[in-house]
Amino acid sequence: MDFGLLTLPVIALSALLGYTVFFESTSVLFRDIDVPVAMEEDGFTPKVMSSRLANEVRAINRAARTAKEQQKVGLSDDETAVKVVADQFEFMKPLKATQEVMGLVTFAFGGEVVKLESGYEFTVRGEDRKKGRTITASAHGPRPEELIRPVAIDLVRFVDPYIVASYYYETTKDAGGKDYTNTSRELRNCLINMAKEDRHWAVNLQGLVLLNQGKPDEAIEKFSEAKAMRPDFVNPVYNTGVALAAKGKYEDAIAKYKEVLTIDAEKRTRYPHAYTQWGVALAATGKPEEAFTMFRRAEQADPTYADLYNAWGKVLRDQGKQAEAREMFQKAADRVPERAEYRDNLKSVTPAVTG
Repeated sequence: MDFGLLTLPVIALSALLGYTVFFESTSVLFRDIDVPVAMEEDGFTPKVMSSRLANEVRAINRAARTAKEQQKVGLSDDETAVKVVADQFEFMKPLKATQEVMGLVTFAFGGEVVKLESGYEFTVRGEDRKKGRTITASAHGPRPEELIRPVAIDLVRFVDPYIVASYYYETTKDAGGKDYTNTSRELRNCLINMAKEDRHWAVNLQGLVLLNQGKPDEAIEKFSEAKAMRPDFVNPVYNTGVALAAKGKYEDAIAKYKEVLTIDAEKRTRYPHAYTQWGVALAATGKPEEAFTMFRRAEQADPTYADLYNAWGKVLRDQGKQAEAREMFQKAADRVPERAEYRDNLKSVTPAVTG
């Protein structure tokens, strides 16, 4: 597709932008990071540091797996802003692409690395162009590459504190951990700094923390609070069903999953989740064949939903169908390889290799 001279605004704009990470409703712009000459000689050029910081922000956003804010486009070390703009707007006129990018850039960051007597100091300053807020984030340490993650966490918190809370929650679950101290700390920050109209997300996540700590009754209270804050919020309805199932109230749980299918009929964001847990509840009440029907419906709704295959594999394993269970656990692990539970379940049905 060749638009001739019309491509010039996009290329010119991209050259100015530097490295950009796109979120669902906003984007974060990273300009080159000033570095000492010695760092440049070791390969840590201003563009490399900027790119690595952008990548770390993107990685945190991805690991958060939040339904509230999901990244659309990010940059890897070898990608340029020109390529991203070209890829993202492949079927749009370049002039429209320029307008879209200009409208999306809300946050801009830049900074420097300074060599100290012992180690380095990495400082990044940024602005929220819509709200007029500013931030200065810094980290100290012996190696510059070790300073990127803590600074990135601070920047993501500045962009959206909920993403950091969700990041800690999801990475704790991935590791099979039970210590949600970091998540709870970030959620307290969310309830202070998030916009009032968005705080139902934080309250709902508080409920999930309680549920994972084995406190379903307290979790249900939080889910009810989140639903009261936003009556059309489907997530706490689904989560209440999961909490009821944890209490052994499977029929009540199924009623909640049916409610999810009703109120989420337009967007269907929680359809695969509801069908999956409906199947889990049926299996728990001695109806595995009906459970498989629900699992198939969940797969039709979203074949990328990893927890579906994990749940499916568990029911098959309980039936002694090791090979079929292994296939399902493999699908779960392929989709979310970070989740320890999926890997452990796959290992449980994988024959040991003997010498």
